[in-house]
Amino acid sequence: MRIAGVRELRARTAELLAGPEPVVVTKHGRVSGVFVPLEDPDRLPTDLRRELAGVLGRHLARLLAARGITGKQVAEDFRAHRRRRR
Repeated sequence: MRIAGVRELRARTAELLAGPEPVVVTKHGRVSGVFVPLEDPDRLPTDLRRELAGVLGRHLARLLAARGITGKQVAEDFRAHRRRRR
């Protein structure tokens, strides 16, 4: 497993992400993210897909809550957008 700081990742992104081993990305010495290369990039394992959906969902919920936006407002905005596209 390779460990790279954010600065190194920016400088060598193509090289690090093209490699066969996972890359742990750190920011100020703390883990910020992990890149895990897939053997078959077209197939994302179901358990990983669920975990990613959960992480992204929680992150979006925090962003919306910080702005005072409710789920009901998001749904209505989405419906209005779909009506305009028709």
